Amino acid sequence: MRASYNKIQEYFSKKLLKPKKLAELLTNHSYEVENIEEVDGDYIFNIDILPNRAGDSSSDGGVAKEISIILNTPLKENPFSGKLSKLKISISVSDINKLLGSNISQKEAENIFKRLGFNYEVNGEDFIVNPPIERMDLKVKADLIEEVGRIYGYENIEAKLPEKMERESKINKKLYYTSKIRQFLADRGFSEVYTYSFRDKGEVEIEKPFASDKNFLRADLHAGLSNSLRQNIKNMPLLDCDDIKIFEIGNIFLKNKEHTSLALGGDLKYIGEVINELSKILGVEIIGDMKENIFETNFDELIGKLASPLNSYKKEEIEKDIIYKPIAAYPFMLRDIAIWVPKNKTSEDIFNVIKKSAGELLINIKLFDKFIKDDKISYAFNLVFQSQEKTLSDKEVNKIMDKITGALNSNSRWEVR
Repeated sequence: MRASYNKIQEYFSKKLLKPKKLAELLTNHSYEVENIEEVDGDYIFNIDILPNRAGDSSSDGGVAKEISIILNTPLKENPFSGKLSKLKISISVSDINKLLGSNISQKEAENIFKRLGFNYEVNGEDFIVNPPIERMDLKVKADLIEEVGRIYGYENIEAKLPEKMERESKINKKLYYTSKIRQFLADRGFSEVYTYSFRDKGEVEIEKPFASDKNFLRADLHAGLSNSLRQNIKNMPLLDCDDIKIFEIGNIFLKNKEHTSLALGGDLKYIGEVINELSKILGVEIIGDMKENIFETNFDELIGKLASPLNSYKKEEIEKDIIYKPIAAYPFMLRDIAIWVPKNKTSEDIFNVIKKSAGELLINIKLFDKFIKDDKISYAFNLVFQSQEKTLSDKEVNKIMDKITGALNSNSRWEVR
């Protein structure tokens, strides 16, 4: 909205503040003034007004009334009809101070209601407020408290921390056990995955799908997890693992209901052992379907069988540091290196030299072979290189390998094969 400084001035007998200062006051208390333009001896305010204030602020007169409220300066005449809405809102000074964290007196609150042009009755400590008809944004007690706060000035309210809640917080049972089970599976080598809820088949069809192969909501986690298993097998060298162990906790959508499922993917024998261990810890039997390297169970039914958690956490659980490292967006490169060393040297000795000389681009080292011949032992390592910033070239990796080879050969009786 565009408002004229000269036209706003016509509503006042008293000379207004300079346009820049007026814009600052409006921005702090009422609207966002995006900029001021000087046009033919006038100043035009470009004002961003929220939709809920369109009823009283979409004219020069409306902006003039807002300025009169902020500055506590009377207008020559009210730009509005003066009619009141039928709505009456009950509010007390304690309501205001509790929500704002302020210490406003009843007299100050009453003065602010007068400045705002509200009709009100005083009933003990309570005000029965009747807003003007143009203030369509004022409907509940919180709206009135916000009005008091912005006119009083939030900069005048002392900043302080909230007081301690009197009621005891209740731990969400499902979130509690979800967190515990996630940690249990992570401790046993599983990685969590999130797969698409949209599939090419299912029981619940999407009315307007965004792709032809995603026109149903998933009826199980099996299809998504199966695809994740296939994809992650390709990245086994990067993940430094001999097999893939993944799990997902997510919602599935059947024809007449929706529930959360838990699915584990990987070696079925190991999954069986993990499920049995988890059953013993939780004290309930976990029943589900096992097929094609994936076990899936109704997670909601499992949670329903468990006891409600106590409303307390151990201090060390809350203060535990979480370390996160983003997954690189660039491909990794593999190299192998083998070395003869004296029989008394361990793989850890070679590991340390490689790690020290390779630098940050070496993200994983894995011993994959060793054999003894006479007084020597041979160790063979698989090296994984990757950058967080770019795709590595053969030249760059070969340069690192030359540095590693030089560092290894510099040791007495060490020889890279």
